[in-house]
Amino acid sequence: MENDNHTKIKRSTLDNLKFVFRYIWKWDKSLLYICGFNSIFIAVAPFIWILAPKFLIDELMGIKRVDILIKILLVTLLISAVTKYFIAYLAGAYRMKMSNIRFKFIDVIHEKAMEMDYKHTEDPDVLNAIRIAWRTVSNPHRGIGGILQKIFTILGSLAGFLGYIAIILTLNPLILLYLVVNVIIIYFINLKVNEYEKSQEGKRTEYFRKSVYVSSTMSDFQYGKDIRVYSMKDLLLRKKEYFDKIRTDISEDIESKRYRSDVIDAVLLLLREGIVYGYLIHRVVTGSLTIGNFTMYVATIGGFALWMGNLMKDIAFVKTNCKYVGDLRDFLDIKDEEKVKEPLKVPIQKPYEIEFKNVSFKYPNSDNYIFKNLSLKIKPGQKLAIVGVNGAGKTSLVKLLTRLYSPIEGEIYLNGININQFDQKEYYRLFSIVFQEIKMFAFNVTENIALKDKNINHERVKESARKAGIKEKVDSLEKGFSTSILKVIDEHGIELSGGENQKLALARALYKSGEIVVLDEPTAALDPIAEHNIYLSFNELIENRTAIYISHRLSSTRFCDVIAFMEEGEIKEYGTHDELMEKDGKYASMFNIQSQYYKEENMSKEAAGYGI
Repeated sequence: MENDNHTKIKRSTLDNLKFVFRYIWKWDKSLLYICGFNSIFIAVAPFIWILAPKFLIDELMGIKRVDILIKILLVTLLISAVTKYFIAYLAGAYRMKMSNIRFKFIDVIHEKAMEMDYKHTEDPDVLNAIRIAWRTVSNPHRGIGGILQKIFTILGSLAGFLGYIAIILTLNPLILLYLVVNVIIIYFINLKVNEYEKSQEGKRTEYFRKSVYVSSTMSDFQYGKDIRVYSMKDLLLRKKEYFDKIRTDISEDIESKRYRSDVIDAVLLLLREGIVYGYLIHRVVTGSLTIGNFTMYVATIGGFALWMGNLMKDIAFVKTNCKYVGDLRDFLDIKDEEKVKEPLKVPIQKPYEIEFKNVSFKYPNSDNYIFKNLSLKIKPGQKLAIVGVNGAGKTSLVKLLTRLYSPIEGEIYLNGININQFDQKEYYRLFSIVFQEIKMFAFNVTENIALKDKNINHERVKESARKAGIKEKVDSLEKGFSTSILKVIDEHGIELSGGENQKLALARALYKSGEIVVLDEPTAALDPIAEHNIYLSFNELIENRTAIYISHRLSSTRFCDVIAFMEEGEIKEYGTHDELMEKDGKYASMFNIQSQYYKEENMSKEAAGYGI
């Protein structure tokens, strides 16, 4: 994922931790205060039961004063109870706040995904980057969630670590050195395993994304008919099995390395315990160590090894997971095209004139040009039909006009002003579009038309639905315009047909009432009667606005002012319907072929109607 727009930057662990803490400080400072208080109790907790047994045994081996023994025990129990209570209380409070912080990071990813330049959404590298960024924040035990969990205890562990060192130094500095070397060896082994796991994350994420796609396809009812009719079950299962096998092989490889790390840890533990306990027993036997101190050192050394081992593992964990934070930052730092610093106001003079001037364009990571030196002018209030075979570049033209993509060369003008000079969000407000690929949201009908949940003009919603020819259908539903679309959120939601979805999408465009109307194959899923009705009301729908109508059905072009016939990214023919028919070129040929098809289709329907 390394190009001008999205480059991976090598960042230090400290730099990534600063990034996380900056957001924590911005969103909820109390999380850091809780962490600080917890560190005090975490540091104190292990030494309560390290020192208390020593004092009890010393007293039992000495004067045996009952009142002193009771005081030692009561004070120990009280301090232990208070410490455990605050650790549990602070952990609960921290957990809730930690979840809120993680959810805010998720929101940051969502905002970036919705606002980044559209071209990134069709880039496989960016799709993988989104998936990795999502995994950085979605798992409460890994990525940012894991870092927050470890930071909660690491600071206290570091403070406790100093306490362990102070006690062991009173025994023998060489014992401390030996224990530290053991734990450092384990730290670097764990770090190496964690870094290897991180190095495989990109590949594992890629195949996870592919597996999720196949899984969602198998359970998506939109594909249900194709899966059954074309017997695709075995094909999909094989693909999922293949993707899952690669993921499993990677995971098994990682776990194999982790297992070898654990074996080395166990061997070092046996050596450590044997040497250290042998030394302590020798000191007791020679009379240079009391039983009370023996008990304290046994507890200290056993606790120190475990404490430092866990501390080093936590540090290795944080170091590795900070690299995931780096991946998140790489995603958030994906650069969009530079926006104009002082945008011009969108002209108020309407209807609008649109001009493509010497425009060349190819999609990112592709060498094939869709357009080369394309020039086209759409006059104010003109209704232009763009027709041609599939792959002629019709939809790409719309993407350029709406600034979803930018030309490689050339310029696009609105009323004589380069469209890049306008604020993008303000520019978007000009358009009412029905895209070729229609998407319904799991909202109710009203929200699907208005595309908002506040300040909705309900009368306009109904009027837009009427003009689009979907109101009668909606009125027939039990909940009318409050009926949910899809069953993703509401189990009582409905699934509309392809034609009904197109009508609802048209109602959506009409409700927005943009000054430039773009209809990309808006009647492809409609039956001939519904399509005919749309054509008859086209002027009512568009009114005096500039409009672009894209279709491969040439019968739909006759109500437009002018027609552009496109082929291989070029405008081969341009003129009115009558002019192009008189020219007797490719448009006329395609129109005659399609006309013959519709005549045959209508004759068949008439025959069927008379029972012939």
